[in-house]
Amino acid sequence: MRTTIKSLEETIGTLSAPSKMPCYSFSIPASECKVGARLRKLIKSTCAKCYAHKGFYGFPSTRKALANRFDKLINSESELWIASMTQLILKKEKSGFFRWHDSGDVQTVEHLDRIVQVAKNLPQITFWIPTREFKICKEYVDNYGKFPENLTVRLSSWFRESAPPSKTAENMGAVCSTVGYKESAHVCPAGSQGNKCLNCRACWDKNIPNVDYPLH
Repeated sequence: MRTTIKSLEETIGTLSAPSKMPCYSFSIPASECKVGARLRKLIKSTCAKCYAHKGFYGFPSTRKALANRFDKLINSESELWIASMTQLILKKEKSGFFRWHDSGDVQTVEHLDRIVQVAKNLPQITFWIPTREFKICKEYVDNYGKFPENLTVRLSSWFRESAPPSKTAENMGAVCSTVGYKESAHVCPAGSQGNKCLNCRACWDKNIPNVDYPLH
């Protein structure tokens, strides 16, 4: 297998580079979210005002890149995708951190397993994945066991101002995130620092049981 960055991107698509993040990410169309698609129709849900359906994500070039990544994810052989993604992250990511899905969410247990395998291949990198696909996560853990130490899975609360799904997360070795939950011990500081993570890495930290994002 050729392993130049160009050849790897031809195989699985490019990585995304959200301006807020200190690292690269991997995104697919938010329109392909499963739980998220249902939640988007509910006015009080955390998906009702989804940022990944507007702004930069609506640009033709971004939409094309998102669709290409999704096509490669769905239609590529699992081992090839895992090997290519491992090599692409290894070649490009120098921060020691990586985010899955600044847009979109897990599609299947097999998709989640691909993410897990990449994390296992790259123990020197700390991965974070926010997800509303609780059922898929539970099915993965029930069938394959716990997530690797360098993969922080955050179950995202479905509704604004609601408590985190802590018990559900605890049962599968995950942690949580919320939107507008006033009792959270940790609140994302990005809003007071130019909408950037800067030195904060709370989202990647398994020792922080819940990260709350302010209402928007």
